[in-house]
Amino acid sequence: MFILAVALCLLLFVALASADLLVSNINSDELSNMGVEKKA
Repeated sequence: MFILAVALCLLLFVALASADLLVSNINSDELSNMGVEKKA
């Protein structure tokens, strides 16, 4: 049961991380399409 809870937390963490990466990639793509560049 404990292993199941840990696996669930790991899956949730990975899902949040991948969603954050996806959103940041989409935002940078949209900004570059509009001619706005991110300052590094």
